[in-house]
Amino acid sequence: MATYPISDLDLALPEFAANPVAGARARRRRARGRARRRALGAAALVVVGVVLAALALTNDAYVTTPSMYPTIPPGSEIFIRSQPSYHVGQVIEFRGNGLLWVHRLIAIKPNGDFVTKGDNPRSRPDVFVPATRRADVVGAVVLSVPYLGFPELFVHQPGYALGWFRAELGLVGRLVLLGTAALLSVLLVMRRRPPSSGVSPPSSSGASPPPSSGPSPPSERRPQPVPELVIAPAPVPELDALR
Repeated sequence: MATYPISDLDLALPEFAANPVAGARARRRRARGRARRRALGAAALVVVGVVLAALALTNDAYVTTPSMYPTIPPGSEIFIRSQPSYHVGQVIEFRGNGLLWVHRLIAIKPNGDFVTKGDNPRSRPDVFVPATRRADVVGAVVLSVPYLGFPELFVHQPGYALGWFRAELGLVGRLVLLGTAALLSVLLVMRRRPPSSGVSPPSSSGASPPPSSGPSPPSERRPQPVPELVIAPAPVPELDALR
């Protein structure tokens, strides 16, 4: 069993002074809570660092259509980076018919035309006039994060985004989301509950606690009687004796 040193601060806690065992348990709970908060803080810093690095080194965009489903479903955030060359099988972002497209490169013709197609089984090879060339390619998709693009999609197309969000979650996802919300609510209520003082309840046998050997509180001390000070007058000598 792990032991923890007792500090002066712990001795000053009311629960430790009243019940050392409860005070030690409270101290261990605080130590575990601090360790969890530090671990969560470190994980959050790592995630923020990765996102900032991805944003700094790449271009990002959110996906709105299901043409790349199920590889890149709507609501995903994609990160694009320019490449010195492109090969068949890469997912690329390119300009066509005045719009930006994210499809897979499936062929490169001898004359240099790029042939692209979405991963959706219902999609057909794209036909653009003029044909897609190397100069039309913005970059290749190096990272795709599902659900990360939903906030932007909700802002621009809320109804469409809500429908796809429900479809992507499914029954299991909805249950997990509801369970997570319930767990967070319980943890919030528990954190607001006042801490226990650690003082054990009185015994049900009705026996009175043993009298304390220390001095009684100042409010229970009875004042001691002050003895009266009687001053007797000095005897006056007889006038006849002085003659």
